[in-house]
Formats: sequence, C-alpha cells, structure tokens
Amino acid sequence: MFIKMETNSRAEASKSWLANHKDLETQGTLAKRFGKSRTFVSLSLGKKSVTNASEKLVNEIYEYLSKKYGI
Repeated sequence: MFIKMETNSRAEASKSWLANHKDLETQGTLAKRFGKSRTFVSLSLGKKSVTNASEKLVNEIYEYLSKKYGI
C-alpha cells in the first residue's frame, strides 16, 4: 500500500481499467511507453512495490490513461 490514498485509488483504477480493455493497452505496452519493465509496472500497479519511483509511475500511468481514454 502506498502512503497516499490517492495513489492507491489510482493504482486500483488503472489496474481495473487495464483488465477490461486489454485490446487497447496492456501492462507490457505501458512498460514500453514509460521505459520500465513489465514486472515493475505490474508490481507498482499491484501495490507490491511502494517506492517513490513506483508511486510516480502509478500517477503517470493514471494521467496517461485519463487523458487518452478518459478513465
């Protein structure tokens, strides 16, 4: 769990959206887009890695999905 509840909510929303829209984006495509490994993306969205880098990535992914797909 991240310290900031907003980040936890963003991680859940992003992960849920990805599960329902695999034809549009996957953790793999997001990893390539943000220059991270798919494992790091998965651990960050699953709240298993809660470093500052993970928190930043979760927020960037959420912002990207919000702007591109309106989640």
